[in-house]
Amino acid sequence: MPTIQKNISRFELLMDAGFGAQKAGDILISAFAKAGKYVYIEPLIPAEISPPPRTRPALSGVIIRVADFDITNIGNDTHVMLASHEVVLGRRLDDNETNPEAIVLLDMGDKKDNEESYEQLLKRVAKMGLQVIPFNIDEKAQFLIKAMSGKGTNMYYLGMLTHLYNMSKETLIKEIRHTFKKLKEEILVKNIQVFEFGYQFAAEHIPLSIEVPGKPHGQEQILIDGNTSLSMGIIDAGIKLYSGYPITPASSIMHTLAKEFPAYGGIVHQAEDEIAAIGTAIGSYFGGVPAITATSGPGLSLKQEFIGYAASAEIPVIIIDAQRSGPSTGMPTKTEQSDLPAVIFGSHGDNTKVVISVSNVIDCFYAPTMARYIAEKLRLPVFIMTDFLTANSYKVIDKPQINEIDDINAIPDFVFERFRIKRLPDHIEMVRNSQSIPGTEGGMRRVTGLNTDQTGSVNYFAGSNQRSHEVRNEKVHHVRRALTVPEMFGPSEGDVLAISWGSTRGALEEAIINCRKEGIKASGMHLRIVYPLPLMFKEIFAKFKKVVTVELAYGDSLKPAPLMMLLRSETLVDVRSLICRATGRPIRPKTIKEKIQELLR
Repeated sequence: MPTIQKNISRFELLMDAGFGAQKAGDILISAFAKAGKYVYIEPLIPAEISPPPRTRPALSGVIIRVADFDITNIGNDTHVMLASHEVVLGRRLDDNETNPEAIVLLDMGDKKDNEESYEQLLKRVAKMGLQVIPFNIDEKAQFLIKAMSGKGTNMYYLGMLTHLYNMSKETLIKEIRHTFKKLKEEILVKNIQVFEFGYQFAAEHIPLSIEVPGKPHGQEQILIDGNTSLSMGIIDAGIKLYSGYPITPASSIMHTLAKEFPAYGGIVHQAEDEIAAIGTAIGSYFGGVPAITATSGPGLSLKQEFIGYAASAEIPVIIIDAQRSGPSTGMPTKTEQSDLPAVIFGSHGDNTKVVISVSNVIDCFYAPTMARYIAEKLRLPVFIMTDFLTANSYKVIDKPQINEIDDINAIPDFVFERFRIKRLPDHIEMVRNSQSIPGTEGGMRRVTGLNTDQTGSVNYFAGSNQRSHEVRNEKVHHVRRALTVPEMFGPSEGDVLAISWGSTRGALEEAIINCRKEGIKASGMHLRIVYPLPLMFKEIFAKFKKVVTVELAYGDSLKPAPLMMLLRSETLVDVRSLICRATGRPIRPKTIKEKIQELLR
């Protein structure tokens, strides 16, 4: 049996929802990471609750990219697909993300009752030129699966993938035991037996294996997903209250903090609704306790009045917006970047805030610290914008530096450098002179959303209101002046500059590297602080013949996409969209490269 050496490979495990595909993926990537390989994982999660098996909405699974070098995105094409039946395979093929030479492992267990459907799917796969390896789960494994009330098929597939990717069977068994340590021993043993049957089947019937080299990592590293990293970052930032309402894809932040926060003196408050959640966070910060809330698109809409109130009342608050595909309920388990206008301009009146974005799990850890610093220095709302992909993707990273922030002035320099911003001035003017917290002797403070003068007294005079606007906007201008040149990929001049924010960073970086290898004079720029924008943009843009954006948001010839619109309005430069799509799927590096080549022809 030949072993194919690859420095990078991408594969998928596709099953019906509720049958454990994602759990099998978690076990496998943990084993990969411990074997010294780098991984990036994208879960495929159905939006429906308990969709009927063998239906297209029931597709659930994982896409895993594994390499012998650090990877920053989910990549271009899939090389191996393992599907539990023809329906989920057909649904996934619709996304057109398979490599032309991909291998498809298709479980034929349902064919007897679905002959026509299987035949149609096999004809489709053959027409695509893909190699199909049909298989049936052997009788001994089926007997054990039936004994576990139909559970355990994912362990059989895990065994097959373990052999296919030339991983140690013993290592995977240790991971299975660790993952299911709360299971009764007799059930755990049966799961391991099913896994071993799958491993043995692959050894005897799959005519190849793939070896992605691994080597021990040079320093302590961890495997972590975006929302867990955000949760740990909230703790490290010294924030003491999380108030939220469950909503995909932000909910797992609350779940993680509910388990971990109390040990660090933190409190998790599950509010009755989104409005109560942000109201609680604002009230906490007014009382001197750093607080944060998290939501997604529909919840963001409900929070808008309180966001404006916090800006007017000069009470800090931090809001995480885990974006999903919209509008309205949209596609709750798909990724998108369309909330930018709502975040920047959503509240009524001349509302002021700062918007931070995260592009990977490392950003997620340090973003709460940066957000707390800015929120408390300016006494304004600060957003941390993530999305479904970043929230749920796992990555191997160096263990972050733990800072345990108490005093925001003690934040280390590297955090500022990461977000491309210098420290703000020590003194920043506020609308109100008195900013005392409750209980401060002689420090009475009126809290209101009405306009006030310097003393905090309600004031409707023209000059007072104009001053309030000027002071609030000057706070944002302090950030604007403190911003340095954003992260760049490639030289500072050339034929095209492509600009991204959020989860598109990794794909853009890889695309620019590949462009430069082919002599294409393209560069990339990635924004970690999306609003306000730095002052030097016009000078940077002038060094490129074309400036374009890459974003997961809709745009067309008559409607500008959000980032493109923001850059054009702030710089008056003819910025265009290179990619502005809202498919719910991540942007692929090769798509960016192809679009750049097309642009320069």
